[in-house]
Amino acid sequence: MRIIAGLWKGRTLHVPHNATFRPTTDRVKESVFNILAGRIDWQHATVCDLFAGSGSLGIEAFSRGAASVCFVEQYHASLSVLERNVSELAAGERLRVVRMNVERFLARFEERFDLILADPPYGYQEIDQLTAGLPHILAGDGIAVVEHDARTSVAETSWLRISAHRTYGRTAVTFFEPRHGDAQ
Repeated sequence: MRIIAGLWKGRTLHVPHNATFRPTTDRVKESVFNILAGRIDWQHATVCDLFAGSGSLGIEAFSRGAASVCFVEQYHASLSVLERNVSELAAGERLRVVRMNVERFLARFEERFDLILADPPYGYQEIDQLTAGLPHILAGDGIAVVEHDARTSVAETSWLRISAHRTYGRTAVTFFEPRHGDAQ
C-alpha cells in the first residue's frame, strides 16, 4: 500500500501481516481523492479517518495538505501499525490516534471535521447507525465518504444527502454532505 500524491507520494505504508481489515485499493483511493480534489480546501481541512486500519486514507489526505488528521481505531494489531505509520511522518500534534470504538467516538466526540473518511470492515452491519452518527462530528459544509461493500445499501438520512456514489467491482464509495449546510 502506498501514498498516491502529495508530500509523501510513493511512500509505502506498513500493514499488519494478518490484517483484520481490507485496505482500500490504490485505484479506489485515487478515485476518491480525485472526486474530493475540487471540493476540499486541503490547507485548512480537518480530517477524521474512522476505522483507520493502517491509516492509509487519513495519511493520503495529510500528504495532500490537510491541516490535521484524527485516526480512530480500536484493534490492537491495527493500532500498532497505524501508530508506526503516523510516527514515521513526524508531524507532531497534527496527526493523532484515538484508540476507541467508532460508535463510542461518534457518540462522545464533539469536534467537527471538514472531511470524514469511513472505511468499515466488509460485513459491517451498522452502516445506518454509522451514517446517523456522522452529523455529530461533520462540519456544516463538510463531506463524509463511506466505503462499503457494493451489495450494501446506503441511504440518505434526515441530516445527510448523498452527493456522489461510485462502484468499483465489489467496493462502493458513497459521498455525503449535510442537507442545507447544517450538521446535527
